[in-house]
Amino acid sequence: MKKAIELDILASAERPPGFLLEPFKWAIPNLIAMLRDQPEYLSDVVHLSRTRMHLIGTALAHVEANPSSELARVLFRGSAEMILDATVGHQPSGLKRAVSVMPSFLMEAESYRGLVKLLAEPDAARLIFHTFEIRDSTIRAMKDVPEALRRVVFSMHENIGDMSSFSRGLRCIAMRSGKLSFDELVAELARARQPNQLLAKLKSIVESLPLPDALPPARVEHAERIDSGRQLRALGKKWGNCLEGYVWNVEHGQCAIYLWRDAGLQAACSVTRSGRLGWFLDEVKGPENTDLEPQDHDKILSAFEAVQIPSAAVISSIAQIVANDNLTWRPRPRRRRVRGAPPPVEMSLPDLM
Repeated sequence: MKKAIELDILASAERPPGFLLEPFKWAIPNLIAMLRDQPEYLSDVVHLSRTRMHLIGTALAHVEANPSSELARVLFRGSAEMILDATVGHQPSGLKRAVSVMPSFLMEAESYRGLVKLLAEPDAARLIFHTFEIRDSTIRAMKDVPEALRRVVFSMHENIGDMSSFSRGLRCIAMRSGKLSFDELVAELARARQPNQLLAKLKSIVESLPLPDALPPARVEHAERIDSGRQLRALGKKWGNCLEGYVWNVEHGQCAIYLWRDAGLQAACSVTRSGRLGWFLDEVKGPENTDLEPQDHDKILSAFEAVQIPSAAVISSIAQIVANDNLTWRPRPRRRRVRGAPPPVEMSLPDLM
């Protein structure tokens, strides 16, 4: 029987993992490797709880080498305290509550590392304790936002969604203003104590930005701007994509399409204007809307960044806030304080099974 299980696990290396392993995302190769070497833990995976899944994610995010046989035993059958001591090196205070509001799949490895660091900061830990949901964007919003803005931005995050590019957007605003440094902009916004106050200040600053140039440059390294609607239609027909649908936007100054041609690499680059925030690289696609190889995409992105046309992802959080005039803030439910015995020194997580 054991031999049959081993053969099944070995065979899995030749086939893609099934949907039962999908929640493990980036950790799937590690999981399969451990089960292939030690198939006796297969039954533990079948009965795995969400708590243990996130503890395994936390552990693997802090382990550089491939998990040893001893670590595999701890991950699948050890207590929460054993898992954390063996990988993180300590038991982060507040992790019990954090695990209870995490998604039903693994977050990114960097999110687990960021969460452990944030839980070590008293102010950040208090914010995490009161949040209703923790996901990758939650950690990014907390980790990247300047400390002076962390509390109010975090409360906005619960109502708006992905605030992970907020700090990068602020740097873009500071650059566009020509008179405010990033630190000065943060200090100005830090005067706001409530989300609506921050929203009003942010909109006021954006409205004072100079209008961008009428059009982005005619050429960006190996990319040439296409201004002719006829050329766009012809290229769209040749490539079998939707370039024809951009003609109206191009002719009304809302969008610019570039054709990148260099050493066999061809790509259509869409640059869109986000009001006074400027021009941003929105999309890069090959013929028939194919995705480029990562190194080719990064090369094109770097070329546009060199002429101050960054990726649209840089400004997505700011643009979402500024474009919405009717943001409502969900009040946090008041927690009833109950006096009782002080919490134990030892950390106790939910039942892992």
